[in-house]
Amino acid sequence: MREPIDTKTADLLPTCDLAGERRAKPTQREKTAARVAKMRERRGLKAITVNLPAELVEEFHTRRKARDQSANDAIAHLLRTQYLRKR
Repeated sequence: MREPIDTKTADLLPTCDLAGERRAKPTQREKTAARVAKMRERRGLKAITVNLPAELVEEFHTRRKARDQSANDAIAHLLRTQYLRKR
């Protein structure tokens, strides 16, 4: 670096950042969301959100645990056999 009163010597380093603008480091939440999105895409899954009464959810979980099913499997089975069946 040069002294402020020196007008004949040039600066060795430019005033701008040579590396350019840097992206922000992704947070743990963003990493997890990206990983889950890739997994859903590979497996062909879609996520849905459902609002149900609390007592209905409790009854669903007790029956699901009694049959030793995961929530995804139980919902998929109910949709196929009850809601999407041909009439």
